[in-house]
Amino acid sequence: MKRIVLFALGLTVLAGCAGDVPTTGLVADMIPGPDAANPNSIVEFHGKLYLQLNDNLYGSEIWSYDGRRLIRESDIEPEKGNSGPTRFFVYQDKLHFTALKEPYGRELFVMDGSRERLVKDIGGDPGSSRPGYFTEFQGIVYFSANDQTTGFELWQLDGSEVVQTSDINAGSGSSNPSGLVVSGNLLVFSAGRSGLGTELFSFDGITVSLASEINPGPSGSRPSELTVVGNLVYFSAYTPDSGIELWSFDGTSATMVADLHPGSDSSSPRALIAHEGRLYFAANAPETGVEMYSVSPGEAPVLVSDINPGEESSNAQAFFPVRDRIFFAADDGEHGLELWDWTEADGVGLVADIGEGSEGSDPHAMIVFNDEWTYFTARTALYGFELWRTNGTTTEMLLDIWPGSNGGTPNDYAVLNDQVCFSAADGVHGREFWCAIHPDLTPILSRTR
Repeated sequence: MKRIVLFALGLTVLAGCAGDVPTTGLVADMIPGPDAANPNSIVEFHGKLYLQLNDNLYGSEIWSYDGRRLIRESDIEPEKGNSGPTRFFVYQDKLHFTALKEPYGRELFVMDGSRERLVKDIGGDPGSSRPGYFTEFQGIVYFSANDQTTGFELWQLDGSEVVQTSDINAGSGSSNPSGLVVSGNLLVFSAGRSGLGTELFSFDGITVSLASEINPGPSGSRPSELTVVGNLVYFSAYTPDSGIELWSFDGTSATMVADLHPGSDSSSPRALIAHEGRLYFAANAPETGVEMYSVSPGEAPVLVSDINPGEESSNAQAFFPVRDRIFFAADDGEHGLELWDWTEADGVGLVADIGEGSEGSDPHAMIVFNDEWTYFTARTALYGFELWRTNGTTTEMLLDIWPGSNGGTPNDYAVLNDQVCFSAADGVHGREFWCAIHPDLTPILSRTR
């Protein structure tokens, strides 16, 4: 693979192949040899992929990929300084992100035309505000940030101005708002306040209010995994009497949905997702262990399937909905952690015993391609963690990125037209940027259900 470096208008251009024709494989060895460029935070915007990448000349900066070549888009921290751009999001048709730049620290930036621009130095020199949890509500983006005076609090961006929405935990202490979701005419999130602990809060566009004091006193209920289904926000929360259980908030009050592990022990609901008007999640009940459950708004949770029968857990996880199907990983006690799916028509079934035996393949990092194929990472003893795809019937290994049992461990997937792109290591070039052209792929291994 030939490496081409061009300089134009101050931007570095790298093409993966001579002739500029895209092919499956390593796009470019950004740092020649075994050192890694470590591509991550890959997002699609305006027909290109944008990502963080380190070329060892300009440090970690924003690069774009148009399906043929990589182009450096920023030099936020000049020369070899690492700006580490991440947490990309699109607002008002512009790409926003956080990055490090002296003397500001980590702050909010935007790609404005062909250049990056600091939106606001919230933290003041030299403190970082470390903004995160960006969520658009009623045309405004809300997020958590630290101005080094009031701590981590709720802030807002309307496209032209950044201001603090509320100092929820008054004074220098942080409320640490997190898990922001939009439900109807409310922004709902978890936040802390002195004497209250971390509880559920809501914002109607004017006033921030305590939505519910689920666990009275200074400890708080620590709501997490907020997920919207219909007119309800489901979440996991703690009380001394019930432990960590599933709760819901209807905009007025919070209610425990069920004490799946009765008493003070916790069922610890996790991996909450919304799918076709229902909530799906994993929870630990004494008679089933950790299994997959579902609940419809206003109803009690039901066990989807006791995949590992009895008290043993299947540890169902990594739920990924595709059309009318949910893919996930689970261990039935025989095959190890493998790829399963659920549909309304057929229920739960083993999609493929990828690892062939009791070791399991640990399928994860799923992304859908053209609503037909789901790409993901999985392990076999012979090839290690490599690139796979499934349509629910046929499951195929597509590349042997790092020959032998180590595996290329592809991650950070993104789709651009007919390409699936990701970061991977091949044992020669370090972790770099790769792309696979969907119609050109020939399976190395195939499994059928």
